[in-house]
Amino acid sequence: MKRAFEVTERPRAERAYLVGVSLPQGSVAQEREHLEELAQLASTAGAVVVGSAVQARTRIDGATYIGAGKARMIGEECARLGANLVIFDDDLSPAQANNLEKILSFNVIDRTELILDIFARHAKTQQSKIQVELAQLQYALPRLRRMWDHLSRQAGGIGTRGPGETQLEVDRRRIHQRMGHLRRELGRIGTRRETLRRSREGMPVVALVGYTNAGKSSLMRRLTGADALVRDQLFATLDTMTRRMVTRNHGDILLVDTVGFIRKLPDHLVTSFKATLEDTAQADLYLHVVDLSHGSYEEQMAVTDSTMATIDGTGTRTIHVFNKIDRLLPEQIDGLHDRHPDGVFVSAHDGTGVDVLRGHVEAQFYGGNVRVEIRVGAGDGRALASVRRLVHDAVVDYQEDVCVIGGSVENRDMGRLEAVDGASVRFLF
Repeated sequence: MKRAFEVTERPRAERAYLVGVSLPQGSVAQEREHLEELAQLASTAGAVVVGSAVQARTRIDGATYIGAGKARMIGEECARLGANLVIFDDDLSPAQANNLEKILSFNVIDRTELILDIFARHAKTQQSKIQVELAQLQYALPRLRRMWDHLSRQAGGIGTRGPGETQLEVDRRRIHQRMGHLRRELGRIGTRRETLRRSREGMPVVALVGYTNAGKSSLMRRLTGADALVRDQLFATLDTMTRRMVTRNHGDILLVDTVGFIRKLPDHLVTSFKATLEDTAQADLYLHVVDLSHGSYEEQMAVTDSTMATIDGTGTRTIHVFNKIDRLLPEQIDGLHDRHPDGVFVSAHDGTGVDVLRGHVEAQFYGGNVRVEIRVGAGDGRALASVRRLVHDAVVDYQEDVCVIGGSVENRDMGRLEAVDGASVRFLF
């Protein structure tokens, strides 16, 4: 039995060697940039990167991804550097991973497996832990033959398995059962979150979106004054965080920060985090936060835009917030102003430009708004819901069988409000 005063030695950090492939539609230089991001991911997962290689190929090798000869060369280089883990920048098929491990004689993982490991480390709430486990199971399901060694035949029995069922089939069935249970749990959590979202109707909601490590949490701290986890690493935030931004002369605005996006984010990971991303979809305005100091910031912007396009129900109003200008020279910033004239340039680190951004956000909801009073039948749930989605700072009163809603509505939404069937709109001056 372990005694309380005994010290457990931490396992030695894994020494990772990174591998990327450059195909004709890309370039070796671009792939080397991608390996820099992979190195950040490996560091976040606790590995020490000792080397890397980029191979230019006309097509992917079906058996080993990079070819058996190149794999043996990498094995020799890993032996020289003392590496005990090889990480590929793209997804490997189960057969490719198995063949590579036979050649290299140590662990081989791909980008998805690395991201899942990081997500598992950073998941804190019940919802994020369930979402990560579901994504891990979806990833593991087609790879069971590689992952499990106990594939010997097992005898059947009454009330247990059918005769001749292999351990592999048992594992698959158990994974499917577990995935079903996790999806039901996520459904229940989603129902609770939907109830919470409805309780906030009438308050403007702003979602911070962007590439991982763009500075969304730091910016939320500046805008709201609330505590937010801030770390200079990828995927520091997985769980949705909602905080109030107090305005000068109007009602409060809710800010929502959630998981950042990344290049080659696995589809099943996006699917698993659907419940979290729905908080983003419900927003009235997006702050697309961009790390302007990153050499590939435009590629990161495109990744965020394409990922957002996969989320159902997302809106269209977006303010591009170019962050980390404290890391740039003044002449660089001037040139970028000309390139992105509609953007807001800030530094969440020292606060530069944050008040300007706050003004832009307030103007989206309270600039040119019209005060109105709407009367709707108290039992007309559809009309009430439509009105509540359009009215800000709503004050609700019931007069017998009529619901009276006072508040403000944006000029651009007046046509939608007046088109609500069953609603009578009166302008207040």
